[in-house]
Amino acid sequence: MNALLPLHFLPKLTNVQKKQLVTEYLYSATPETQNLENQILKKIQDPAAWDLAQSLAHREQRYAQQEGYDIVLLTTPNYPSYLKEIPDPPMALFGRGQWPQSKIPLAVVGTRKPTHYGRTAAQNLAATLSEYPINIVSGLALGIDAAIHQSAVDSGATTTAFLAGGMGYFTPRQNLRIAQALVDGGGGYFTEQPFAQHPEKHTFPVRNRLIAGASLATVVLEAARKSGALITANQAFHYGREVFVLPGALNMPMSAGPLALLEDEMARAIVDMERFPSRFYPLWRKNDGQLDLSRELEGQILQLFPHGRRVKSAQIRDRLRISNTSVFRGLRTLMDLGFVEQIGHDTYCRKTVL
Repeated sequence: MNALLPLHFLPKLTNVQKKQLVTEYLYSATPETQNLENQILKKIQDPAAWDLAQSLAHREQRYAQQEGYDIVLLTTPNYPSYLKEIPDPPMALFGRGQWPQSKIPLAVVGTRKPTHYGRTAAQNLAATLSEYPINIVSGLALGIDAAIHQSAVDSGATTTAFLAGGMGYFTPRQNLRIAQALVDGGGGYFTEQPFAQHPEKHTFPVRNRLIAGASLATVVLEAARKSGALITANQAFHYGREVFVLPGALNMPMSAGPLALLEDEMARAIVDMERFPSRFYPLWRKNDGQLDLSRELEGQILQLFPHGRRVKSAQIRDRLRISNTSVFRGLRTLMDLGFVEQIGHDTYCRKTVL
């Protein structure tokens, strides 16, 4: 068994510690780091805890075989690439369908009690984004989540979801039809919770961090001032990802959340659906379909990459005096263009010549 699966079930280490351990193992060539299991045992100093984690991992494998769902490990190519980059990714995901690596993931979240304004915005946003290689990410909950998933399916866009419970407790049951449509459309639905885990109050914020972490940016369509959608937006912001909101009337309760994010300068407003795709992802400019590297931020970042030099994102941020969000977006665009590649933890190098 791959050691990552029992590591996923090991409670003695946080996800941050687990990622640090795996990263050191992957990027170290010294003999003593060649066996990840040995490194884990050395770290926790508790063989009994590791035996229990292995037992839980074997049980999850049995469930997966019986129920027909997949186990996706952190180091495998089909694990969400953006999720790998956050400080606390899960070591494993369980789900059905696939994560479309070739498409750009955008999270869209909101209230369980949307207005006509919010539902219409979800339909228009999905229809606009369906013209591009997009993967719309949400949580398969009632309300905005279901609306954006369904609108994406209707528009022919790929869409994926993260669940708050295990694969044995899909909720809400009325969204099972949409879930199957996600899989049929080239996406899927995933969770980090074990098969028998009920969705509980504490598992929803955990799920929300997956939505934020797996996406290049997050859009909040409608949300109350205190809501799960704002938790997702806050997590996205602290991961250095961009946040966009649909502004609404001051007297509308479901506009309070987006307006609060604007007031706190954590988000930018969507004021034109047709122009939004190019604001979210600069390569999707309809005027010429190309990014002018001589004028854009991406060009400034690329100038910091002479051949053979390894560059950290913090060096880019300090040199250009820009935010982590801008650094991350610029690097992602350059990687998608094939100019830059990631060669280690938070380390990048030039790949091709202009």
